[in-house]
Amino acid sequence: MSASPEAASGLEKLDELRVDNITKNPKNPRVHFPRDEMDRLSESIARKGVLVPIVVYRQEDHFVLIDGERRWRCAQELGLETVPAVIREPPDDEENLVQMFNIHMVREAWKDMPTARALGEVIDETGVEKDRELADLTGLSTERIKRLRHALELPSEYQDYIDKEQIPLNFFWELKRNVIDPLAKKRPTLAAEFGDREVLDAFVEKRLRDVITDVVSLRLVAPIINYAARDVDDLNDPSPLDDTIRSLVRDPNASVVDAYEDTVQVVFETDKLGRRADNVVKSFERLIAKARNDEEQNYVRKIGKSLVERVAKIVK
Repeated sequence: MSASPEAASGLEKLDELRVDNITKNPKNPRVHFPRDEMDRLSESIARKGVLVPIVVYRQEDHFVLIDGERRWRCAQELGLETVPAVIREPPDDEENLVQMFNIHMVREAWKDMPTARALGEVIDETGVEKDRELADLTGLSTERIKRLRHALELPSEYQDYIDKEQIPLNFFWELKRNVIDPLAKKRPTLAAEFGDREVLDAFVEKRLRDVITDVVSLRLVAPIINYAARDVDDLNDPSPLDDTIRSLVRDPNASVVDAYEDTVQVVFETDKLGRRADNVVKSFERLIAKARNDEEQNYVRKIGKSLVERVAKIVK
């Protein structure tokens, strides 16, 4: 059945449209349609039909999808002649992009690189640059906006690793936050010696060879860089820890975990313990002040004394 005159005039209306008169939306960043998902949906449509109408707009002599590409693809595979569709007013390019985010991201998360590329189109189309404004426009969090924008800055071969799920975007983000950015800020001479690309390539190679097996271990590099900076009066002065950092970049077999354990682990974790101890003391002060009677105060003191005795046995 063809679209009614009311639908053709732009009024939102439910109608039956020919499957072959519908085209995909070129602005839809979803490019991956897992076969198992499509098979399950096809089985459901074969039994019950398309229960949820797709959403389209008219463009000249055909209709363009806004929502429902999987249902439309399944209808094509099953040889259906028509599908139920809601016909809406044609959006402008900016509205189309924003609709793609606000309709689809609510239902399921897109993969990182298609989303990043769509975000790049939103930035180009709207001229919006600030992360907070982009978050409001797309419905993404500001943290996800930052990560996706970083993905767009990566070399194309590394974007392919993300797209193929060979290396997650989080790896590149943690590498930036815990290695590349701290180097530039706190060891500028080393950063200039390497260049961002050498550092990036070195750690990606470690990831591909399973020298680095998880994203969290990258967070162990930042303490090494921080303590190297703490060792010197001027950030450009050499530090004994610089050789460890060089090894992590230049030696393809150098382990982040080993480097951390061999250098700053004890000092770094002791510093963390000291901050926790300060918080424990403040907690005891607060509880003593809040105690309503001698019995509650004595109970707090008892726990505190027990803790002091246990620590004293360790540090004597």
